[in-house]
Amino acid sequence: MSKLKQTKIYIDLEKHNFVLTRIDDGKQIPCGVIKFIEWKDDGMYKASHDTPAVGRSIIADPGPYGMYQWLTSVITEVVSENEFKTKNSTYTLHKL
Repeated sequence: MSKLKQTKIYIDLEKHNFVLTRIDDGKQIPCGVIKFIEWKDDGMYKASHDTPAVGRSIIADPGPYGMYQWLTSVITEVVSENEFKTKNSTYTLHKL
């Protein structure tokens, strides 16, 4: 008899406000802050935004000195307000 394999993630509801899920493999990234990074033509940082758009990357928990918990490749399609296709993967974003 087989059991369903379930990956458990730790979510601290006092510090995590979002869960970013990579649909392709089910990887979940709990985080407190989500921003959408706009890039210059040379690939360098240009600005951060609160809204998604094609050409921006999703960044989870941006911090000082360019540190962050997770950064996606650029968004190629905004499927819905909480689903995004990037150059490499498809993600959903859920607010807790």
